[in-house]
Amino acid sequence: MAILVVAVVVTIFYLRQIHRKKGAIGYFPESWRDILKEHVSFYAQLQDNDKKLFENRTNKFLSAKHIEPVDTEIDDTIRLMVASSAIIPTFAFPEYNYPHVRTVLIYPNSFDEQFQTQRFEGHREFITGMVGNRFMNGTIILSKPDLVSAFDGKRHNENVGIHEFVHVLDKEDGAIDGVPELLLQHRYVGAWLR
Repeated sequence: MAILVVAVVVTIFYLRQIHRKKGAIGYFPESWRDILKEHVSFYAQLQDNDKKLFENRTNKFLSAKHIEPVDTEIDDTIRLMVASSAIIPTFAFPEYNYPHVRTVLIYPNSFDEQFQTQRFEGHREFITGMVGNRFMNGTIILSKPDLVSAFDGKRHNENVGIHEFVHVLDKEDGAIDGVPELLLQHRYVGAWLR
């Protein structure tokens, strides 16, 4: 009996690992499509086959990365906004899934250099997003209200989520210089620079 239990546990673990590695491609809830259509204009404007690619990449991202709230609550809308922030700048590179990002922390508000959230007026530092380094390497921090605002359907100069994921791309070659090394050997670099 014990051997059977161990075999079942190992099989379940193995199947979950396969599912995670494949990026959970397949099932995409209709409610998620509705969220993307409502909040992510990039997705809404795609052709059907590209929407399917975006959905598959969303599943892959969400199955491989941890999105964790810090002193706040998150739901599928926030998770999908984070995944969209990652996918939009790399949509032309369907296999890319931010290998150096493990965790995205969602803060209840802006924060300072010591990662303290802004809870009182008069505080001077208002960071809305950050790519971690040193002990926070592999982590992105995003302010929840600023992320939501970036996907409110209005024209903004900057989308905090996309901005931070672009920093991750740029950081991969070791120099934050505005040109992601990933793109240099591809024909897309000209469009990126423009």
